[in-house]
Amino acid sequence: MQFIPYFYQPVHKQVPVFLLADIFVLHFKTRFMKYLFFILLISCYTVNGQVVQKKLDKGSLMPGTEYTEAALTKHDTHRYTVQVDKGGQYEFYVMQKGIDIMVKFYNPAGKAIVEKDSPNGTAGPENFELNATDKGTYILEIIPFSDAGAVDSGKYSVFLKKLTREQVKRKTAIKLELAEENKKNVLTLDIDHFWDAFDHLEKCKTFKDSVRSFQERYIDKATDGFLDFLSLRRFTAEEYTRIVARFPKFYNSIRANTYEVKKAVPLIEEVFAGFKKLYPGFKPFKVCFAIGTIRTGGTTSKDFVLIGTEITTSTKNNDLTELINTAMGKVLAGDSDVVQKIKNIIAHECVHTQQLFAPDSTAEKCDLLYASLMEGSCDFIGELVAGNQINKATQEYGNAHEAALWKEFSSELCNKSIDNWLYNYSLVKDRPADLGYYIGYKICQAYYNRQADKQQAITDMLEMKDPKKFLELSGYGKNFSRIENIGGN
Repeated sequence: MQFIPYFYQPVHKQVPVFLLADIFVLHFKTRFMKYLFFILLISCYTVNGQVVQKKLDKGSLMPGTEYTEAALTKHDTHRYTVQVDKGGQYEFYVMQKGIDIMVKFYNPAGKAIVEKDSPNGTAGPENFELNATDKGTYILEIIPFSDAGAVDSGKYSVFLKKLTREQVKRKTAIKLELAEENKKNVLTLDIDHFWDAFDHLEKCKTFKDSVRSFQERYIDKATDGFLDFLSLRRFTAEEYTRIVARFPKFYNSIRANTYEVKKAVPLIEEVFAGFKKLYPGFKPFKVCFAIGTIRTGGTTSKDFVLIGTEITTSTKNNDLTELINTAMGKVLAGDSDVVQKIKNIIAHECVHTQQLFAPDSTAEKCDLLYASLMEGSCDFIGELVAGNQINKATQEYGNAHEAALWKEFSSELCNKSIDNWLYNYSLVKDRPADLGYYIGYKICQAYYNRQADKQQAITDMLEMKDPKKFLELSGYGKNFSRIENIGGN
């Protein structure tokens, strides 16, 4: 991906001259974009306007310093000392660059008090905060994964910051303000914070002012759910500033719809009750509605269903003129029934919270098929629960081209790459994105229709261990080709 520089203007004076092509539809899967996130993150944490940069070497780490480019092989473990003051609050960021690592942090007594391994593979941050109860020498340990599938080598960087008294005081005050919201099962306060930051842009005179508005009025005030969203999707104040500058008409038009989620509590309870009937083992999650940067409609964390409200509540009645002829624009131009859209996305994401990712070690590894079934089962079960689903455009196209799509998909069945079928808004041009959702849906539908025990059929989808066997039992594709002859690359 070629980097094109931006010409920064105040956000309220509209669009930057140069833009990264379709940055909003990327899923931050490239190393470049994840590294960019790290650089933008560091820009928010400076010491007197400057960040000290040093080459990372074994030894001690100092707050306010960015340590860069440490080489690491999967057979190494790096250890660093950090001198910590009692009562001090610190933030640590370790950026993976081509190697998957685990971060451990030990107190002066040698006890591991932090262990981090976020699901971001070989590119992305591992970050944590420390409220020191003891003064002394702490140990930061960087541990690469050394299993057979791990990469042989890569690099990483470290950034360490000690918060000032003013910063600690502000964080404490915000935590108190959010206490009641964080106790709720459905969190919507982040929507209010977004629009507060958005409205404040009118008073901003520079790009930096606009970034500060989103940082201080929105991101710094994140609820527990939005904190998970930020960690998983790596939204930054800079990205928000650029995206609302590029799509001001869309964001202004979506505002009223986003407030509709405040009425969503009965809807969510209805979805949970419907899911319980289909799957007695259903365990409800908390739900957080926040506003993103038009690149994710929803995801899940350990504790939350996380909803990108600007996508979930968008309809064909919103101003989409800035997104004409884009795959995301077609997704945003959904039905005008905002309430139904909310039910659809919650139902879909709730399925993800119940899925058990435990493939049988003896089963044939089919990455594309497995990923498509994971998403397709969410569409299928979600439709049973909510009465509708989130991928109508994909369904319409798929039904019109089903035989041809199956022929194409079956030739790639066990490919490791999923780019032709999933999460590919930035790649497709002549057909809808995410057609793997459709194929997965049709396989699950076929399996469900063949089973006498429908409740067990749902359980089989959620607890799937052998995707190839599931496909064979579904009977799907036999009208198009002979499954037993399907191979894979």
